[in-house]
Amino acid sequence: MTRTERDYWVCQLAGWGTLATFGVLSSSFGDWRAGLRFAVAKLCVSMTGLLLSHTWRGLLRRRAWIDRASGLPMARLAAGLLALAVMQTGFLLLSDLMFRGGAFFADSADELAFDLVLLVLLWLMVFAFWTLCYAVALSRRRAERFEVEKLRLEVSVKEAELRALQSQVNPHFFFNCLSSIRALVYEDAGAAARAINQLAGMMRHSLQAGHRPTARLDEELAAVNAYLDMEKLRFDERLQLAVDVPPELGSVMLPPMVLQTLAENAVRHGVERTTGSCRIRIAARREPGRVCITVANEGRLITDSASTRVGLANASQRLALQFGATATCSIDESEGWVTATVTLPAEATA
Repeated sequence: MTRTERDYWVCQLAGWGTLATFGVLSSSFGDWRAGLRFAVAKLCVSMTGLLLSHTWRGLLRRRAWIDRASGLPMARLAAGLLALAVMQTGFLLLSDLMFRGGAFFADSADELAFDLVLLVLLWLMVFAFWTLCYAVALSRRRAERFEVEKLRLEVSVKEAELRALQSQVNPHFFFNCLSSIRALVYEDAGAAARAINQLAGMMRHSLQAGHRPTARLDEELAAVNAYLDMEKLRFDERLQLAVDVPPELGSVMLPPMVLQTLAENAVRHGVERTTGSCRIRIAARREPGRVCITVANEGRLITDSASTRVGLANASQRLALQFGATATCSIDESEGWVTATVTLPAEATA
């Protein structure tokens, strides 16, 4: 039995069971034998009500009179409810004949006609209320189904956007690496060969990262170290690296290649633009409710650089898609240092 079916039968048994309980309790006055026969009759009426409502539900589902986008067929619904009320009144009279000897028919003809009309109206209201509850339940289930489908669509769009942004990162990264290797080929063939080996390792990491929405900080840091080691072959002592990442933050999750993007930005706009040594610092720290990762380089912030804007916009979008609005990427300049900061929510751990 599905959850929907289980909930339906729980509501059915609870509703008609409550009606039967009130009926039995209202029959317990006076002679106990007469009260018992009256109670049995009311139990039978409740059972027929349950069976009729279940049959009515099957008709509503087959004809789709309620679960439809267009307007409700009010005339057919009214006719169906009236037929249910008449049949239920007939079952009530039959129960009265079987268990109470036809006590209901002891009244005069006028009183009997009035009581019959009153009973039909009463059962008409009962089945109308049942139908209203069933329609509300269908509407809520349809709304929940649409919400689930909407969430699935949002997840699919989000994954597609992440893949598109990831595809922007990889060509840019490899272009920079190949540019570095090209410069080494004319200066030091052995260094160029080592750089190619390191590039192969980074390509392996990038291919693996492309199949995952997030990566551990320690894995990303290892890839960045390999990249900077390759750049050291070109810049030699000009590139000075300092890393301060506590081991307990190694399990922090972030989008693949974000740290790589910031490291490339530090090399291109820091080391490449100076003739002397240039320090690059990579650090991570935990703050109340968040984790901050920084990549800083000595130099000045170049605000009109198209590559910087694209890289930071890419990183910001990927962070927001993966972790929400609390995850950000910003860059600023202070006291001769340009610092890119990635802020992640504290729960972004493996």
